[in-house]
Amino acid sequence: MKKDIIKRGFLYYMLAALVIAILFVNYLLQSPQIELMDLSGMMFYIAAAISHAAMLALIPFVLLFVPIVLISGKELTAGIVHIASMTFASILCYLNGMVFSLYKFHINGIVLSMYFGEGSDEIFDFDTLLYVKMFLTVLLFTGLNIGLKFLADTIYKKCQKAFVLPSVITLAALFLFANLFHAYAAVANKQSVIKSATHLPYFFPLTANKLMLKLGVISQDDIMKADFKSGNNGLDYPKNKVRIDSSAQKKNIVIIAIDSWNCRTFCNEVMPNVMQFAERCEMFDNHLSSSNGTRGSIFGMFFGVSSYYWKDFEVSGVTPVFINTLLDERYEVKTYPSATLNNPNFAKLIFRNVPNLNATTKGESVYERDCQITREFIDFINSDSAKAKPFFSFLFYDLPHSYAYPKDRQKKFVPSWEFADYTKLNNDMAPEPFWNLYRNCAFAVDSLIGSVTKRLEENGLLENSVVIITGDHGQEFNENKKNYWGHGSNYTKHQIHVPLLYYTPGCSPKVLSHRTTHYDIAATLMHDGIGVTNDPQDYCMGRLLHDPTFRNWHIVGDNLNYAFIVENDVIVEKKPSGSLEIYDANLNPLEEYKINAKVLNNAILKMNEFYKTSSKN
Repeated sequence: MKKDIIKRGFLYYMLAALVIAILFVNYLLQSPQIELMDLSGMMFYIAAAISHAAMLALIPFVLLFVPIVLISGKELTAGIVHIASMTFASILCYLNGMVFSLYKFHINGIVLSMYFGEGSDEIFDFDTLLYVKMFLTVLLFTGLNIGLKFLADTIYKKCQKAFVLPSVITLAALFLFANLFHAYAAVANKQSVIKSATHLPYFFPLTANKLMLKLGVISQDDIMKADFKSGNNGLDYPKNKVRIDSSAQKKNIVIIAIDSWNCRTFCNEVMPNVMQFAERCEMFDNHLSSSNGTRGSIFGMFFGVSSYYWKDFEVSGVTPVFINTLLDERYEVKTYPSATLNNPNFAKLIFRNVPNLNATTKGESVYERDCQITREFIDFINSDSAKAKPFFSFLFYDLPHSYAYPKDRQKKFVPSWEFADYTKLNNDMAPEPFWNLYRNCAFAVDSLIGSVTKRLEENGLLENSVVIITGDHGQEFNENKKNYWGHGSNYTKHQIHVPLLYYTPGCSPKVLSHRTTHYDIAATLMHDGIGVTNDPQDYCMGRLLHDPTFRNWHIVGDNLNYAFIVENDVIVEKKPSGSLEIYDANLNPLEEYKINAKVLNNAILKMNEFYKTSSKN
């Protein structure tokens, strides 16, 4: 008896899952992405939609229906609970489709806070007719699921053939096909598959790039030479063609970045050479990175937008407007990375079009590579090439990030660890030996940067160069006493606040304390260095560095885990699970904090402004 009840419930589960799968397919049909789909992409998406819907629908079947049947044996009770849960799931998926169409992400804590938060009535002004429509929608899905339950019972009575095993095998086959094909598509950069996968809520398909490369399914050269359909990629970036003042003098542009730069080392004791150069610069002391890790911070620095867009730009082959403009204006573009540009793959994502790109640097140790990039840059500016035409150079130092202080070099700050012993880190330990190791690394890099700035001055290049010195992101040493060390773990100022020095010929040295971000860097360099006249909003989320206009939000992180930094540096963080957590600037939870839903809604709309809408497609 119980076995028959479960079989009938399983048949209803299959039919209800099919309804959810149809809703998922409709997500794609209502999206601009549909224009990018090909046959293989549609085959993937349909297989993924069915298998993912089946996985989601399996939860109430296994956790509610089956236990009720096994414990009580009451089919009516189990059936009502099953129908109610699947009706709720269907309605939730329907509403999620509306949210995704508007915000380009699925229902999460951000959406719930907007709906229930302060000022929600200013965003969601629901007409009575809309409430009537929603009531009818609830009735529709309720009636549909009741009908599906009766249909399942009828089919079971008239067809006693085994269907459970064939159904399970079919779903497993669809699941395997969707994941394996996505793994191939991810490394082959197949847009129709990769971008359509984001339409499924909390769907995390398989990727196996290293394995695919190892097996020879595709080569690294194939990846770099992939044919991107950038003419129709779902992105509205840039919004308008770049305009340049033909009378503007083209300046050399130099970005010196320090991986994992803790602001407390920006002082005469630790970094005297940088401090000396700072006396000629504008210092922005309220500057925030675009992320708490290298991946998102360098992305934000060059693209001017959040790494929330990383996947979209990667699969579309869209490169930064900043780099494209440099190349169009015949700049000599040179990179000097201590750590490889192939992981994260900035070589492909940011510098794809740069001829003779230097993606790696020779050297047995981090310090040797830091020294090598310094020598290579100085050799370049000593050459005739640096005088032949304007140049852009990106120097990226890694020693403070690695803590790999050379053993044969005397330490200025003691007591100091010999290496970063992460097993010793805890909330109660004295941070001084670890902190001194970091300070020694920063001191060593400072001398290298000093060599760079001195040679720029000696060669007269500061007369026609814009120079930025900053960090990709911060580095925490348990400043908040919550056992956080390093970066990539929270969005407090210790992990996202970095110094920023800005030098341009004729600038007046001063300290500027208005909020600036990594999203401002590309726009400012394009304006001051190249002569671009566009509004920065055409191609970035930021403004010009010198624009003191108040900013009531700043986005950090990526598409899975991001946060808005709002008033008083309150952190509104969306976790990968979709939950929402709110902290003050020192990472203390704010249980009673009332989110300004209007500000949050405006931030989300702004965050998504570089996606094309259906009307633009």
